[in-house]
Amino acid sequence: MNYYTINTSDDLKIIGHYPQTRIRVDSGENVRVDGYLAMKANDFPDFVPNFKLELHHKAKPTNFLPKDPASFGWIIDDKLKSIIEKYKLPRHHFYKIKVYHKNEILNYYWFHYIVDDFWDFIDTDKSYVEVFKFETPFDIKVIKNIPIISQNQIIEEEEKYDYGNIRIGSIKMNKYFPKYDLYQTRCINYNTIISENLRNDLIKEGMTGFETKLYDKFETTD
Repeated sequence: MNYYTINTSDDLKIIGHYPQTRIRVDSGENVRVDGYLAMKANDFPDFVPNFKLELHHKAKPTNFLPKDPASFGWIIDDKLKSIIEKYKLPRHHFYKIKVYHKNEILNYYWFHYIVDDFWDFIDTDKSYVEVFKFETPFDIKVIKNIPIISQNQIIEEEEKYDYGNIRIGSIKMNKYFPKYDLYQTRCINYNTIISENLRNDLIKEGMTGFETKLYDKFETTD
C-alpha cells in the first residue's frame, strides 16, 4: 500500500488568500485554560476545547484548513469528516469549533489523533535512517545508513549530528501493523501520512485545501 504526506495548500487559486486563517480569542477567554495552549498532543483533554478561527475576508472556506497556531491535529469540515470516518484511524476525537467568515459562523472540527503505537509495529530489522551532507545547495550525498533499533537509540543518534543532517531512510512496518489509513512517523521526522485509498477518495469527492506527495520511505507488510 502506498502512503502520501498531507499538508495544507498554499495555492491562492484554491485558498483565496495566504494566510487563510488566524486565531480568534474573544474578551475574557484564556487559551491556556481551555484553548489550544491547554491541549496536549499525546493526550485527550477532560474538557471541551474552546478553539475559534477567523478566515480572511478574501480566503475561501476549504474543506481542510490550516491548524495554526495549534501544533497538531487537523481542521476539517463536515464533508471531510464524513469521509475519513469510514477509514481506519488511530485513536482520535473530533471537537466542534467555530470558524468566522465575513458575517457567517461556519462549523468545523478539530480532528485530534494520537499515534502512540509506532514503536510497537516498526520492523527494526528492515528500517534505517540516513546520515547525509550537502555537496552543493541542491545535491545531497548519503554518508551512511544507521539501523533503527529503538526510540532511545535514535534520539542518541540525532544528538550526534547537526539538525537536518539525519533523516528517515526507510520505515518498514511489521505484519502486525493495523494498516491505518492515517498515521504518523514517530522517528526523526514526524510526518503525517495517509493511504492511497484515502487520498484517492478525498480527491474523488472534490475535497480542497490540502496537498499530497508520495512518501516512498514508509512501507507495510502485505
